[in-house]
Order: sequence, then C-alpha cells, then structure tokens
Amino acid sequence: MSNFCHTTRGAVCFGVLTVCVLVACRQSPGPSPTFRVDLRPYGFVTEKAPGKIAANFTDLNFLSDDLVLATVNNRVFGPVERADSDQPPSKLLLFEISGKRLLKNLDTPVEKHAESVKAVQDGRFAMLNESGLRLCSRDFECGPPLPTHGPLLVSPAGTRIVVGGDGQTEQRLLDGATLTELARFPWRNPSAVPCDGGMVFIKDRTVFVRPLGEPDRQLPFEGFDFHPEVRCINQNSVAGFESDKVLAVANVNGTVLFRVPVQARWEMPDVLASASGNRFCFHEQGYTAWNSFVNFLDIDHGRPVRTA
Repeated sequence: MSNFCHTTRGAVCFGVLTVCVLVACRQSPGPSPTFRVDLRPYGFVTEKAPGKIAANFTDLNFLSDDLVLATVNNRVFGPVERADSDQPPSKLLLFEISGKRLLKNLDTPVEKHAESVKAVQDGRFAMLNESGLRLCSRDFECGPPLPTHGPLLVSPAGTRIVVGGDGQTEQRLLDGATLTELARFPWRNPSAVPCDGGMVFIKDRTVFVRPLGEPDRQLPFEGFDFHPEVRCINQNSVAGFESDKVLAVANVNGTVLFRVPVQARWEMPDVLASASGNRFCFHEQGYTAWNSFVNFLDIDHGRPVRTA
C-alpha cells in the first residue's frame, strides 16, 4: 500500500494485515509507526469466504490526539440477504497510542456501510445502526437512538451532523452535541453536506456553499459526474472530486485554491479532515489501466490500487 496525505494530524494506513497509526505521511519506507496493532484477532477479514462475497467497512477515528477508535465492521454476503443490515455485530476497539494498549472493547450492531461511526465533539462519537443514530462517550456509554436512515455525514469539528437520504428519505441536519434537529431537506433536492460554519448543497451536479447568515454561492468545480463527492475541510474550504483524476479545493468565496491529481476513483473515495481544519487526506481505490482492461467485468473486486 502506498500513502498520500495532504497533511493530517496522524496518517491512518489500512494494510492487508495491520492497521498502523503514523506520526507523519510520506512515501515509503517512511517513518516507523508509533503504534501498530494486528486487527485479525478482533475479526478483521483478510480472506474471502469460498463462494461468498466479503465486505469490509472498518473505520478509524481519532477521539483525541492519543485515542484511536477502530471499528472492525465486516459482513459476508450469502445467496439471498438484505442489502442493508447492522449484523453481524461489529467490534469497537479503543486504543491508547502513548500506552500502546487496548483500553476498551465492545461488540455492538453497526450499519454495514463505511463511515457508520464518526468522531464528534469532546471525545465522543456518533454511531449508526438499524435502531437509529446514537451519541456515545469514549467509555462506550451511548444515549438513546434517534430513528433515522443513513448515510451519516459529520462536519470536520463534529459540530453538525447530516443523516438520511437512503431509501429516498429526507436528510436531517442535527446538532453534533445534542442531536437536536436544525433543518430538513428533501431527498436529493438538493443533497446536503454539513460544515462547521454552514452547509454545502449539491443540485444537478452543481455545488453551492451557504455560510452561516450569508446567501448561497456557487463553487467553480468542473466536470462532475452523476454523483459528486464533496466534503468540507474547514469553515473556509470545500474539497470535491471533479473527475476520476482530479480533486479540487475551493474557498467559500468561490475561488479554486488548488487541484490534486487522483490515481484511482472506482468507488466513492473518502475526504477526511482533521478537527482543526488545518489538514486533510483522501482514500483512493481502483484498478490500474491494465488491470481494468483484463477485468472489465469487475468480477473479483480485487482492485490493486489502494492509497490514502
């Protein structure tokens, strides 16, 4: 696995056998990991089950500079099963980096989608499952569920949450500290993305930013496909994939600040920002040009390009 980061408070690199929390991002050989743990004993899937399709939605979140929450979230699909589910239970693992130890663990239902567990404010995290959305402490004490559909989107500092949209449901804007509902938006008209200082809306492949107390402004992103992937980096900047090859970053005033080459974008890539808003990174996954040619039917899902 190669690594690419646009600075991040800690690079999180998913290996085939291990998950490593690094103190910096740079090309291999890179620095020695500050902390390394093999997640296979906790249920991390590395091999396909014969005749079945294995899906891995494992996530990492920084709850503080010294606490990393790993969510080992796997699923194996049989011949006939529901597409949406929070079973089998996932495993929440809270690691202390400085002490190089596991502090707490919990088996609990988690929606079988990426980013179903996201850090919010004050060392807490939001967790989505079939019962709804909960806010949980670092001691794994969770409040009552707020019934809702996914997906789960959280602003960089965790002050605002957007849930809903799956199954053509409304999206709901929630306060990140209390889950108090702040607004509702019709399904895909437009699609809403939370920012700490406002909102971003996507309508007809056009992106608008709405800073708090200010009118909408169109952002000059170009060449979006049918489903743009846009995330807020901080109160002043928004990142969006203009194509399979380019990630653009614009400020809320409507100016593109810079563009970053993208190696592969087969599936929706993540744009992950630090809580401070000073750093971000993104994940890529896809085929090389030759591998895409020889496996044009996408039978094995074995995409060799996986970078962060």
